[in-house]
Amino acid sequence: MPAVDQLLTIREVAGRLCLSTRAVYRLVADGALPCPVKIGAASRFYESDIRDFLEKLRKQRA
Repeated sequence: MPAVDQLLTIREVAGRLCLSTRAVYRLVADGALPCPVKIGAASRFYESDIRDFLEKLRKQRA
């Protein structure tokens, strides 16, 4: 059975990236992070998108 890609809140994403929620929304606006999924009025981010973003940053360092 395939693993389920978890949905994260803006606060969870901000916590994982050690940023403010406003900074996360700026990264989305700049195109660095993918747009969140809208569920009603709530915005959620796929955990895999955040992992991919962090991996991309690691590769840029090398």
